[in-house]
Amino acid sequence: MAVKEQIVEGALELFQRMGIRGVTMDMLAEHLGMSKRTIYENFGNKDELVEACVILENESKQAMAQSILNQSEHYIETYIMFMWSHINKLRNVSPLFMHDLKKIYPKTICKQAGEFDRYMKERMVEFIEKGKADNLFRAVVNPQIVASMVFEFSKLLRSGFEADTNSLKDFPLADVFEHMAVNFIRGLATAKGIELVDYYYEKHKQIR
Repeated sequence: MAVKEQIVEGALELFQRMGIRGVTMDMLAEHLGMSKRTIYENFGNKDELVEACVILENESKQAMAQSILNQSEHYIETYIMFMWSHINKLRNVSPLFMHDLKKIYPKTICKQAGEFDRYMKERMVEFIEKGKADNLFRAVVNPQIVASMVFEFSKLLRSGFEADTNSLKDFPLADVFEHMAVNFIRGLATAKGIELVDYYYEKHKQIR
């Protein structure tokens, strides 16, 4: 592995575990077993390193998405597998990571997250349209409105429900997302669709 890739992977691991502000270059150098000078030879400052980490994170998401698409036998199963993948991410990544990105590096997160969100929103619309065509989702469902609602909710997840008036902040993000994701798709579904949702949910249900 090239030194630059090693630095980015190590930094992303620490940032996701401790938050960005909680990680110093000294800590990163110790974690990687290299000198700070080596890090600065590859990245001029912490901002450059953070942007590289966000790019790597999005590439990892896309690779995971492709892996799920290759494994799933039905698009409802694809949705359920995506759901569990995201739940695992929320359980294993400190809320401080997204909090710090939003507060300290808003331009970086807006640029990178925006590109990924546009891609996923298009896939969500296609997913809903296919479900309607197969009589798995109700005919009255508007794919564009529903996809937009999903991504507005995803913005709340990224913020960690920071507002003091938001009662959802009292619950683990992974649990909130699971409740939203499961009830969202069951709300769209016909009786036939609900049977498939429940089948694949039980098939991939994970131990808490």
